[in-house]
Amino acid sequence: MKYVLFLSLLLPLSAFAQDGEKQLKSCASMLTNNRQPQRFPFFLTGRRTNQPDTLSASAQNYRYRAFSYLWQNDYEAATLWMEKTGDNYPKENGMIGEVYLSKLQDYPRALRHLDAYDALTPYFDDMIGNNPVSYLRGLTYRNLGNHTKALEQFCIGIDSLALKHGAEWVNYKHFVSRAMSYIATGQADKALVDLAKANKNFSRSALVAYHRGRALLQLSRTAEARTAFQDASFFYKALRAERTGDYQEDDYNPVYEEEIDEALSQLKPTKP
Repeated sequence: MKYVLFLSLLLPLSAFAQDGEKQLKSCASMLTNNRQPQRFPFFLTGRRTNQPDTLSASAQNYRYRAFSYLWQNDYEAATLWMEKTGDNYPKENGMIGEVYLSKLQDYPRALRHLDAYDALTPYFDDMIGNNPVSYLRGLTYRNLGNHTKALEQFCIGIDSLALKHGAEWVNYKHFVSRAMSYIATGQADKALVDLAKANKNFSRSALVAYHRGRALLQLSRTAEARTAFQDASFFYKALRAERTGDYQEDDYNPVYEEEIDEALSQLKPTKP
């Protein structure tokens, strides 16, 4: 009797163990699949059965063609379709210019498309994603080495927004970008003003602290520069601990730990 009772208790446990084993195998299989490289971004997967060349002509489908080729690293075909998209659908030029700027680093083409997009409404600073077109044009000019034109464009985007709503409504990264051009043109005092505004909007920024150190160094304020670089090192490590991977505050203005360490090594206190 006791033996029968023992078996009646053991059988459900055995079944539970088998179900648990199945679940573990299922989870392992799912994790394996998740580790496989995804060939298409999530917004294209639903249309993989449609070959690009069979799609009807529309701004959406032209854009799909460009992005699908871009995702496959077929840059020649991607460029061809981005140019076709801009020619046939002028409102798409903003998106195309941003892709040339951020993904392909083709700055002459980026500027041409951003200019074409801005020309559609010459008296209004249109947005492209989260950025005014003037800001993206400023970044493009800066990458082309024309800091005078970059500052002109940054001021259009930053000053108009600050005048309407206050500096606290300006993305702190925009202040950093303008400060970088001020530093490049030897206007460190103006850079510090922008970096102070940026710091007010985000006080834990390694990006802000690093460029503040550069501006202070340009003004020969060495002790303050050293403190700024130390702050940059601290914030960089803190933010990296909060986020996995190769974290960058701003993909348009990357700062690397090696740069911060190098700046600090150049400013070691001299022994008495």
